[in-house]
Amino acid sequence: MRLLLSRLLDERLFIFIFALFVFNLPFSEALKEVFLVLSFLLTLLHLYDNAFVPASRILVLGLPVFLFSIVSLSSALHSINTFIAMRGFWGDLETLMSWVVFSGALLIFPDRSRILRIALFALSAGILAGGAVGLYRMLALSDPNMEMMNLGDKNSSAQFLSTAFLLFLGISTVRHTVGLTWRFFAPTLLLVLGCILLCHSRAFLISLPVASAAILVIGRQWKTLAGALSVFAAGAGLLYLLSPHLRWEMTSAIAPTHDGSFTSRYETWAGAIRIFHDRPFLGVGPDTFQMPNIHKIYNLPDFASHGHNLFFNLLGEYGLLGVLSFALLLLFWVGRVLREKKRSETVRFLKGMTVGFLLNLLLAGMAHPMWGGSFSLLFMLIMAIVLVTEDGIGKEKENASLRHSVPVFGHYR
Repeated sequence: MRLLLSRLLDERLFIFIFALFVFNLPFSEALKEVFLVLSFLLTLLHLYDNAFVPASRILVLGLPVFLFSIVSLSSALHSINTFIAMRGFWGDLETLMSWVVFSGALLIFPDRSRILRIALFALSAGILAGGAVGLYRMLALSDPNMEMMNLGDKNSSAQFLSTAFLLFLGISTVRHTVGLTWRFFAPTLLLVLGCILLCHSRAFLISLPVASAAILVIGRQWKTLAGALSVFAAGAGLLYLLSPHLRWEMTSAIAPTHDGSFTSRYETWAGAIRIFHDRPFLGVGPDTFQMPNIHKIYNLPDFASHGHNLFFNLLGEYGLLGVLSFALLLLFWVGRVLREKKRSETVRFLKGMTVGFLLNLLLAGMAHPMWGGSFSLLFMLIMAIVLVTEDGIGKEKENASLRHSVPVFGHYR
């Protein structure tokens, strides 16, 4: 038994399973779930081996995630489509497990930089593999838009990819702390950006440049900002001239209220308000917006597979308690980051990642649900990186009287 336990606690086994889990975020839904559960179980074993010392930090830093999961379960049990809603709850439980995995990996293992590098390499490889399949579908099967392997339609794919882009861009501002250079970040950012453009999802043509600029300005990456603006401007101008479809997307993205695709969402939002009036506290249940009986009862349009808006989707599916618990998650995150008064490179990274992520979430969230599936797991990865790093700065302050300070991306116990 002890021999089996020692083998299960081998760091190399965890890294292997963890890397496969991250790789499959944009690639394979079934494999993603398998390796997420295995990573979660291995994390629990490592917590047991560490006498559950890091568990308190995982719980405290992720308390709003645990609270949202409780609301999700309550909403599912309260739903008239309990079986489907429980499947939706499973997605939120996966989000909670991913929080434990990501924050646990950063808190348990001594070399935090190594964990970050592995996550970044695995994620970029998964995007490359998923993008290759999506490109094949576009060329061989004449699909009009890039749809990554397990991310759903073009909007869901762009939702995930835009967040991945911000993760890579944010880490690039402190690239020396994770032992990576522009040889990795430059081609990766171009790869992700190319996939986003092929998704043809207009909301991100606005949210992503704004969020990216915020990360670079807060991080004082002036040369990178100038280069990025030049690339964005040159690329946008070239695409505007060469592609009538992209030209239309750019102009309609600037004036969304003049576009029928955007204004058609009004009917869905009105339906979400009707759901709120009928089920104010817990909504109709996770991932049940698309159910035929829900459409019939609340007179929703046929295309309303979700709320087509971050706020209205949460309000309709999770009710007021879901909206408040999700808002608490964001406020808790922002509050911890804003409390840092130091002007170090790491603090600028934390604030840049936080502001950039929130801008993309809220701007794109005007037209998209921005929750669920692999996006939520990537959400947890970014949140874990930011909050665990911020927590480490707090530990560094507590140990300021020690002779040797603890590096920000080092190990805290």
